[in-house]
Amino acid sequence: MRRPPHVRRSLRPASTWILSPPPKGRVRSWVKLLRTHQWAKNALVLVPLLTAHKFGFGSLVDAIGAFLAFSLAASAIYVVNDLVDLGADRKHPTKRKRPLATGSVPILAALPVAFGLLAIAFALALLITPLFVIVLLAYLASTTAYTFFLKRKMLVDIVALASLYTLRVIGGAAAISVPISEWLLGFSMFIFTSLALIKRYVELAGRLDAGLPDPSNRNYRKSDLDVVTALAAAAGFNAVTVFALYISSDAVQPLYRHPKVLWLACPILMYWLGRVLMMAHRRLMDDDPVSFALRDWNSLLAFALIGCIMIAASGALI
Repeated sequence: MRRPPHVRRSLRPASTWILSPPPKGRVRSWVKLLRTHQWAKNALVLVPLLTAHKFGFGSLVDAIGAFLAFSLAASAIYVVNDLVDLGADRKHPTKRKRPLATGSVPILAALPVAFGLLAIAFALALLITPLFVIVLLAYLASTTAYTFFLKRKMLVDIVALASLYTLRVIGGAAAISVPISEWLLGFSMFIFTSLALIKRYVELAGRLDAGLPDPSNRNYRKSDLDVVTALAAAAGFNAVTVFALYISSDAVQPLYRHPKVLWLACPILMYWLGRVLMMAHRRLMDDDPVSFALRDWNSLLAFALIGCIMIAASGALI
């Protein structure tokens, strides 16, 4: 008896998808592969614009260009990362649904798209500043090293992830030609180290709950959960300490008329960090705490309050 056409298509072996993907949902699969929802992370390039209080039209255009350049470069790197991790992703409880792992995006088409995105990203960077091009190159080199080597090294991967986030902040400063503050660098490294550790915690907790073995492509064990949690909390609250020391420093005086108002941001930061840790512990967070924060209303409210506090401290409201 002949099977209906839709049944025959569903039984097609995955190996044939390398050259010809299923027709339905092709655009959605490409969007998922490029992780366009992750572009929000690249808003970190706007941080120096805010902290340096440089709001001119030219600076805003350069900052937006830097955002687009980082976003396109990041999408290209996601494609390469998925190609490298293809075997491990097919065995992962959630990552096996990624487009390359399922075959919904042709493998032979993914690499040319990645190179095309990189070309556009560097073309944009050249239109901004030469220093920004150097930062984008450093980001590309660092993330390539992370993809092929560093992510398999215990704790080295955490420092690498934190550095990749911090490079976005440095790139934002380079794009608008302002010096990067040492206080901002210190705060960024601590806060992003904390978030990278939370990311690893969520991944390990997921494997523990599912009864899966220790990850084969990460040098971590499920028994490391308690240590990872402690390190995440320590790094996060060290970031709050750096922020408190910044408020008391001479560097804050030229930028804020009422710097003591910034103290109100400290308890909000402590609340937010504590909540993120609690949500991870309760298994209510996905494997990306930055993306979670951008979707979580409590987090967004906390960020909005901190923004209002910074505006008030600058003298715009008081």
